[in-house]
This record gives sequence, structure tokens and C-alpha cells, in this order.
Amino acid sequence: METAGQVFPIKVALIYGASPSGHYAAARAVAEFLPPSIIEPVFVDLSEVYPDFGPFVARTYLQVLHKTPALWDYVYDNDFVAFAASAFREAILPFSSQKLATLLLKKGVRAAVSTQAFSSLLITKNRRLARMPLFSVLTDFCAHTYWPTAGVSAYFCPEKAAAAALREKGAPHERLHVTGIPVRKEFSGTVPDKAAARRRLGLQPGLFTVLVTGGSRGLGDLEEAAAALKPLLGRLQAVVLCGENRRLCRQAEKVHASRHLRFVEFTESPSLYYAAADVVAGKPGGVTLAESMAMAKPFVVFSALPGQEERNTAYLRRHRLAETAASPEELAAAIKRFQGSPHLLAQAARAMGEHARPHAARDIAARIIESLTGGGGL
Repeated sequence: METAGQVFPIKVALIYGASPSGHYAAARAVAEFLPPSIIEPVFVDLSEVYPDFGPFVARTYLQVLHKTPALWDYVYDNDFVAFAASAFREAILPFSSQKLATLLLKKGVRAAVSTQAFSSLLITKNRRLARMPLFSVLTDFCAHTYWPTAGVSAYFCPEKAAAAALREKGAPHERLHVTGIPVRKEFSGTVPDKAAARRRLGLQPGLFTVLVTGGSRGLGDLEEAAAALKPLLGRLQAVVLCGENRRLCRQAEKVHASRHLRFVEFTESPSLYYAAADVVAGKPGGVTLAESMAMAKPFVVFSALPGQEERNTAYLRRHRLAETAASPEELAAAIKRFQGSPHLLAQAARAMGEHARPHAARDIAARIIESLTGGGGL
């Protein structure tokens, strides 16, 4: 298809750090709203482009979290460290980005959507990609130091404070758009009510239900959370989403599983579990929170990781959107409060719903289409 010199569909890369991950979920969410006759999505997994780099970063990250979590919190968003890292960006990234540039150009990609800071940096530091429109999508409720502030056609931010942080660091005001964090259509369309969702999942329709999530990787103290809820089973039921952590899932099933406690490996369609839940508890990843808001589910923060998740927690506290449990005992106490107070439960659900932006992916896709077809993006 060709219109006034423009050839359709336009190939657009959706670049994320690894799959599964919140970055990947956000990329898929945006892709769901890109009409195939206009935009042809090209998914690019950085862990496949740089197979040695991805596992190294993941391994280092987990080791630092285990041994010296305060160090990661310091490095994550420290202006001095970021200034020191600028030498790395200027000297190393232009060279490192060549592999990604070659891949994108070989595939005929004409624009890129990045849901991760590193891929945005790679594109902005490569001369061969200098004219390629780049759309950066933040997937946490904060804008950390490593997001580039130049060379980006548009930034899609979760909320006003994140946009303000980018503006203070030099991002042009007119390129900042507050859209929310993109979630997939299954979280913004018609979903079954609690009882129907529970029946489809084989849960008891009338029993108070807790959903515990460790994100796509199944991180956090999931076993400890399950153990803390065991004395409450029968009066409630719980489902623990273990993500890709199959070893934990199998181990926890052997030790803790019962009629009212279930452990689930990674699922492609998590919305049904959210629909079944009265309360969601666990790691406050940006996409997890956006999904909980879209479904208007009360949230209890438990086992937040240093860095972006602690900043997501700060956002929740600032807007009084969630309770925070510093220990398994506090988690059980928070769940008991919600179960014992329908008014508190309804109030928390209403607050989450009021901050929801379930159509963020649609709005982001619309702006990208407008930019590439009528706004001078190409």
C-alpha cells in the first residue's frame, strides 16, 4: 500500500529488555493497538541481540540485591553515579549500538518504540539511527537518571511527576505526554465478575481471594507470603503467581499447596486472576500496578526491590493508594483488615480505579500513528 509517497505498512520496532518482563508486556500492549495495515510491529528482544550482556546484567542485579541491596538503591538513581556513567555512554554505547543498528536497518525498520532506558540510549547514541523516530515508554512511576533526554521524538510518561523529572533533566516539554503505563487489552476490555472468574479458574466463587504476584520472574518472598497466609486459609483462598520461577513454583507446591492455596507458573493471560481477586499483594512493578489499577484492585506492597520498585512504592504512598507490609506478619495483618472491612476494601478499590489509565496503550499507539503518518515523524 502506498499513499502520497508513503509506503504502508510502516515497520516499527518494539524494543524491550527480555521476555517475559514488564517491558515486554508494555511493548505487546502498544502493539495490540497498531493497525496492521498501517504499522507492522517488529519485536526486538535485547537479550537476543546481546546474548552475553543480558544474562550478565541480570546475574549482577540479582547478586547485588542479595548481598548489598543498599548499593543498588544508591546506584539506581544517583546523579553523581549517572555523571560518572556518562563517560561510558559517550565512549562505549556508540560502539555497542552498532549491532542493534545493523539489525534494525536490515529489517527495514523506520521507527522504534522503546520500553526500556538502555535500548533508548543505544538508539540515541548511534549516528546511523539519528533520523529514526524514537518513542520512549516509561514502565515505572518514576523517571530515573538513565533515560536519555535528547534524541527522543516523544516520551510517554506514567504521571505528571515523572514527566516533570524528565523536563528538569532537559527533555523538551512538547515531547512529554502523560499517558499512563500501557496494559494489554485484556485489562481494559470486558472482564468477568469475581464469581465468574473464580469458577473459570476452579476457585470457590464466594470465598475472599488474595492474589500474590512476584512479577514475570517470580521474585520476592513468595514462599514467605504464602506461609503467612496459611493460617487464614478456609476463611480465604490465595493464588500465587510465580512467573518464570518454575523451581520455586514446584517447591512451594510440595510444601504449601492445599485446597485453598494454589501456585501458578507464568501465564500469558493474567487478567482472569486479577478479576478473581479481592486484593493483590506483592512486588510493586510498574506494569503490575498499572494492571491492578485498571482492574480497580486494592494493593498491598510486599517485598519491594530496591530501585524502581521502591520509587513506585513512594508514588503509592504519596497518593495513599496502597498499604505496605514490611514482613510476612504485616502482610497477613493487612489482608485480615481488608477481609474484615468491606468499607476499607471498597475505598481502596475506588482509589486504585481513580488513578487507572486503562487506555494508555491505545493513546500511545494513536500518537505514534499520528506522528508517523501525519505529524512529520518520518
